[in-house]
Amino acid sequence: MSSKINYTRNIHTKTPYPKRDKISLLPIDKTNIHSELDNVSKTIGKFNGEIEWRKMWTLEEAITRTETNHKLFILLEDNEPIGHVWFDGGFLYNAFVSKERTNGDSVWFIEECIFIIKEKKISLVVDKWNKRAIRFWEKLHFKKD
Repeated sequence: MSSKINYTRNIHTKTPYPKRDKISLLPIDKTNIHSELDNVSKTIGKFNGEIEWRKMWTLEEAITRTETNHKLFILLEDNEPIGHVWFDGGFLYNAFVSKERTNGDSVWFIEECIFIIKEKKISLVVDKWNKRAIRFWEKLHFKKD
């Protein structure tokens, strides 16, 4: 029995979530990764300061990923990174938003990124034990496969 749950969402209409004035998102790809290494490093540091995870990606891996057309989005609050998410085409992975966020920031961030990606379908994988993540993705209209 798998310890993972696959989720997908067909993308038709954007759900409007409120955005706070202090937050914004920074799209990163192979065209701007080198000029944004400071922000990439800061989001890695924010993650590592809150979560201990052996498989955390590195600055070097971020460069490699963007060179193979993966897209990174960084959530900023007052121009400081507080979260990130990766996309490989229609596959969403390594999503993180700091506990310093305000309610609603995470859903606004992910929804905005999904519509920037412009894929017709987004998929992701969640560990079965991660009940908080399961509730979050289902709130964003993702369905179990």
